[in-house]
Amino acid sequence: MSLERRRETKGTVKEEVLQDSKFRRLDFTPLEKKKETKRKKKEIQIFVDELTEIEEDILKIAQDILKLKRYDADFDLEVETEAELQKYPIIEKLYAKCIAKLAYKKGYSKEDIFLAIRGLEEKNWIVTNERRTKLEILKNEKLVFILNFIKLNPGIHARDDKIEKELNITRTPFLKHIMTLERFKLIRSKKLGKSLHYFLTDVPEIYDEYKAIFSNPLIVEILEELVKDESIAISKIGENLDVYSGTIQYHIKKMKEIDLVKMIKKQNNQTIHLVNIDLLKKYNKIFKEPDFSKLLEGL
Repeated sequence: MSLERRRETKGTVKEEVLQDSKFRRLDFTPLEKKKETKRKKKEIQIFVDELTEIEEDILKIAQDILKLKRYDADFDLEVETEAELQKYPIIEKLYAKCIAKLAYKKGYSKEDIFLAIRGLEEKNWIVTNERRTKLEILKNEKLVFILNFIKLNPGIHARDDKIEKELNITRTPFLKHIMTLERFKLIRSKKLGKSLHYFLTDVPEIYDEYKAIFSNPLIVEILEELVKDESIAISKIGENLDVYSGTIQYHIKKMKEIDLVKMIKKQNNQTIHLVNIDLLKKYNKIFKEPDFSKLLEGL
């Protein structure tokens, strides 16, 4: 064998060793991207953990069945027997497919499958009119982006400038996506005043009105004045904020109605307005804006 041939063989061996080395990096995905993917998978798993094994199995089959547009997508949750499924072609098809694939293989009874399908509809894991499952929604980057946006901006309404700035979409497509998220019970809406405000479903409804009222910066300024001097006159607040005193009176009245401010008359007939400090502290545990931490320092 020639010297040249020997060198070539030796080089090939080194190359193979390099390829097999456990220190060689084969995945060049940015670390931040990996962390984001891992976080998303964890969030999806939290939702999936609420499902039973049979529900998970049915959900996988449902993803394909729901796409069959030749079947009508209506379904009524009042269905009580398997025989009534004949009125709803797409669910009847799903039911039949699940029996064929799961009854023998997994040992599920027809009744088990029927109750699991109805349960998935009740918990909005299957929304026939959307022709998608909640699992597909949770894997949709655009919808998850909007979902996280609402998480960071609880109580936001469709006319807020943040939507176009941060989501880079206009009001109409935003509302379209909102309707989808609401059908799957991932968010909820509440009409406060003239606008619909959007929250994640796990945000307690008792804070809805507070979130709406705090969207007005004047309310926060009035609260600051009352915290600094609980005996301050309404006319003085108006003077300090350069706002008509009747407007200040109106807003304080609204704050009294929702237990944000309490009015007390002292023995000398002096009226003081006490701000509900505990409520503001509880509020900031859920909502980050407005931030009352500096206002409440030392209280």
